Amino acid sequence: MSGSNEQRQPHPWNWEELEQAPQVYPAPEFDEGNVKAIYYDGMPYGGKPTRVFAYYALPDAASEEGGLVPAMVLVHGGGGTAFKEWVELWRQRGYAAIAMDLEGHLPLAKDSEGRRPQHDWSGPARQGEFGDYALPVEEQWMYHAVAAVIRAHSFIRSIEQVDRGRIGINGFSWGGIVTGIVSGVDDRFMFSIPVYGCGYLYESMNRFGEAFRRMPQEDAERIKRLWDPSVYLPRATKPMLWVNGDQDQHFSLDLFSRSYEKMRSRRKESLLSIQFGLGHSHVMGWKPQEIYAFADQMTKGAEPLIHTDDPVEEGSETVVRYAQGSAVKKAELRYAVDTSDWFAVQWLTADARILEEAREIRAVIPANAKAYFIRIADEREYVVCSAIRYR
Repeated sequence: MSGSNEQRQPHPWNWEELEQAPQVYPAPEFDEGNVKAIYYDGMPYGGKPTRVFAYYALPDAASEEGGLVPAMVLVHGGGGTAFKEWVELWRQRGYAAIAMDLEGHLPLAKDSEGRRPQHDWSGPARQGEFGDYALPVEEQWMYHAVAAVIRAHSFIRSIEQVDRGRIGINGFSWGGIVTGIVSGVDDRFMFSIPVYGCGYLYESMNRFGEAFRRMPQEDAERIKRLWDPSVYLPRATKPMLWVNGDQDQHFSLDLFSRSYEKMRSRRKESLLSIQFGLGHSHVMGWKPQEIYAFADQMTKGAEPLIHTDDPVEEGSETVVRYAQGSAVKKAELRYAVDTSDWFAVQWLTADARILEEAREIRAVIPANAKAYFIRIADEREYVVCSAIRYR
């Protein structure tokens, strides 16, 4: 087991149990081509054993003698399941991959009420936004979801063709929330990529924050300490790529950027990519090519995304310095004059100057700007951004 006791600060899971590869039960009736279906042991629920349904696959390179392949653990969001097409997407890119269902469902069509069928060994389903807060910790959905993801990691790394030192995690929306927590609990991952989901949910002005405000104060504080990613991000030890849209209606950019900065204070290699016009869904969430560039950069030594220093203000300008070797094709300042509603912020555009010899980007901050960030694209059109700054 990697990591020190200091890094593994108290949390509700039994780490020694979770780091062991779980018992696996093949489910060949759900196999499809290269993608195999399994159940694996989950955590006990209501005094009974549970199992987690998952799809996994190995890339073609895994059949080469002596070859080890990188791997990804894929965590779905609300309304999602174990998507075999997600596993296949990563398999085709040369990765082993596993995607599990976190609510005891089978990956079959939804009924007229929008529900997928449950299997016979299911644990708890998610109850809205922490609606199960009054239950014992071991009966709450997040406790089981995080454990299920860590056990999926323990399984995929037990496969002999998988390189244990090159495994990442990618989660969307609620899966991004889970990914943030897992990143601070399981330091065996090489990197992590949360999409949409972030921390500081208790401060959100939408249903997440409202859920905390409805709880008795003592319970709200307890749930914040248990299940908000902001508590776990300072414990994370590996680089993270944070990806979100400019007007996501579930996770506002102020809290998203703040979560990124919380992690960046630990690992400067962490990056932020704000995608303008990105919708909120699983299919849209796996489209940003920065996700795959970051994974290839980490696991295969591929050309890296542009790495920047934190922005600094010099007089009326903001300055972002970038790493030697990075080729910047375009840079711009995005700014907002009204941040009263972070779910309706309009980002305006101003010019930024690329000073290649100095390896820096400079932009004049408009006098009426309330918030701003620098957006940078490389020659492949891959985008990274500075953290959001406020005035």
